[in-house]
Amino acid sequence: MYYYYDGTYPGFLTAVYEIYHYGTSKLEGIGPEGGEVRLFGADFIVKTNFLYAEKVSASFEKKCGKKGIRQVYRAFLSARPEKEMKIFEYMRRGFKTGKDLYSYWKEPWAREILEMGREVGNEAEKFRGILRFSELEEGMLFASINPTQNVAPILAEHFKNRLSAESWAIYDVNRQIAAVYEEGKVSIVEVEDPNLELKVSKSEEDLRQIWRNYYRHLGIEDRRNPRERMLYLPKKYWPYLTEMQDPYNVQDVSMKGLPEKKRPRNVNLNISGREFENALRSVQRKAGILEKGLPEGNKEKKDEES
Repeated sequence: MYYYYDGTYPGFLTAVYEIYHYGTSKLEGIGPEGGEVRLFGADFIVKTNFLYAEKVSASFEKKCGKKGIRQVYRAFLSARPEKEMKIFEYMRRGFKTGKDLYSYWKEPWAREILEMGREVGNEAEKFRGILRFSELEEGMLFASINPTQNVAPILAEHFKNRLSAESWAIYDVNRQIAAVYEEGKVSIVEVEDPNLELKVSKSEEDLRQIWRNYYRHLGIEDRRNPRERMLYLPKKYWPYLTEMQDPYNVQDVSMKGLPEKKRPRNVNLNISGREFENALRSVQRKAGILEKGLPEGNKEKKDEES
């Protein structure tokens, strides 16, 4: 029997529940709906049941510990093909061996799950450092990403703590899903209109230009190394980085030896000193930083000590 689920993590865990209900010996495969259509064999369309999913998750965690269920979740976010059967095999063995599962990391079926989880974790860590939020006209923060792995849920948990006072969304361009945070709750939603044009605020446009100019002049001209930069930050990550929307930064054109008239010039921002200070204060306020560089809570504490 081939089990089709809706592509979500609760849907997959529901499929695991149904497989054990009908017997693992009848299992032929697991896959998301919308995949290849089989001409022969019995098919089972799994209806996501959060109660069943919670039972499977709690049972596996009880048997193998938090580390085990964490590996299952990370592997599920992987972009590797036919991951469902590999994860099910890992869970099947885990239900039998319990915490002895961790002594089998050299076995192919366990090693691949570890590698899948590591790939997801590594890319999520990279995006924690390069993610660029923009302020929209309505005040919401928005960021687009194009990851290989499905890291939006992991990033959402990270920024839920870092930006708890804001409303924000992280849009995965490849999968057309978004992690949306509002009123203390994170939701993973499908984006129906990926071509929707979003307008950023005036202060956002000003800050973008300031940052591009700063990035352009920060580097040391004689130490430019485009190949080294691409080693640490591949080009696939560039389209959604503010600083890389400057042609000078993207093309890695060296100013050394160029005629003066061909060198990139500073762009006139048409922004007064007062407007710049207001934009900077807005950023500090969003980050919870005062003019002295202290978090809000630390300032109160310092005042009490004095």
